[in-house]
Amino acid sequence: MRIAHFADNHLGAGQDRREQDILDGFALAVDKIIALRPDLVINAGDLFHTVHPTNRIIAFAAEQLLRLGRDAKIPTVVISGNHDSPKQRQIGAVLSIFKDFENISVVYKSRYQRFRIGDCAISAVPHCLTTGILKEELAKVAPDPEARHNILVLHGVVAGIKEFQMADLSEQEIDSSHFHKGFDYVALGHYHNFTRVEPNVYYSGSTERLSQAEAAHAKGFIEAELTGGEPKVRFHEIRARDMVDLPALTARGKSADQIMEELVQAVRKQKPEDKIIRVKLTDIPEETYRSLAFDKIAELKKEAFSLDVRFEKEIAPNADPQMEVNLGRLDLTFEKFLEAHVVEGIDKARLRTAALEYLHRAE
Repeated sequence: MRIAHFADNHLGAGQDRREQDILDGFALAVDKIIALRPDLVINAGDLFHTVHPTNRIIAFAAEQLLRLGRDAKIPTVVISGNHDSPKQRQIGAVLSIFKDFENISVVYKSRYQRFRIGDCAISAVPHCLTTGILKEELAKVAPDPEARHNILVLHGVVAGIKEFQMADLSEQEIDSSHFHKGFDYVALGHYHNFTRVEPNVYYSGSTERLSQAEAAHAKGFIEAELTGGEPKVRFHEIRARDMVDLPALTARGKSADQIMEELVQAVRKQKPEDKIIRVKLTDIPEETYRSLAFDKIAELKKEAFSLDVRFEKEIAPNADPQMEVNLGRLDLTFEKFLEAHVVEGIDKARLRTAALEYLHRAE
């Protein structure tokens, strides 16, 4: 049996062209999956970026799911993740829209479900309302002894492994003991990078880069062949927007003009028109910062798909350690906070630029 496993599509995330990037990545994955003709498709959560996606995003998702289920006749299982699961019982789940689609099975009701698709048993636990409910539902998980193949589908953080945490307040932990109940394959969602957790346990990763932390990681989906022993796994890469983290540029001992020249050269060297680029200027004396040509930085940003220039102030040698709520430290604190949290309704780069501008003025 061959399955295709993907997750964390986050349809509806981003603004303008970035939103379209994310939609394009999902459509590319569906194209490749249909070409492979697997026996089963699994989406392990966070199909949508929010509980209430726009009508346009819902229509796009419906079109892609119809391509898989109705047109290609490939059975497809979709579970809800922490981003698209309602946080209150009385709020409807967007996945319910697809419950009557041909060959589409959706799991979203904050409880464990087991069902058969041919000779394969699917055990699925979506993101749950509370961690207590999740533990109760995971305790019920068991393979079907009558099925030829058993697959477990989950969305969350493998407990005790910090690198799989996405800094989402609603993320939930999954104890690895549930992987050892006799399943042929465990399809995980939540962590955005393709990862082998155990011989039969995988995160597929996301279908588009969603943060700078994913810059070095390929995006795509998993093809897994179940043969009775360890699954044969192949990762299929799909095209994703390039992200570049440039080395920090120090301003120490340089004039504002020299700093600008280095910044322009570093950015243009990357051929930035189709790339998301981030660069930090460090050790900036206050007087130098005030002399920077921000109008030229604004013009440089127009040359890139996206350019995020960050500023870190020089810490004075005689600064009071108890009073180090200076601009550089505050910059870092704010940026780390923003990087770790989902921001809806506004472009993160624009928010960061505006907020840091206010911080500089306050200083």
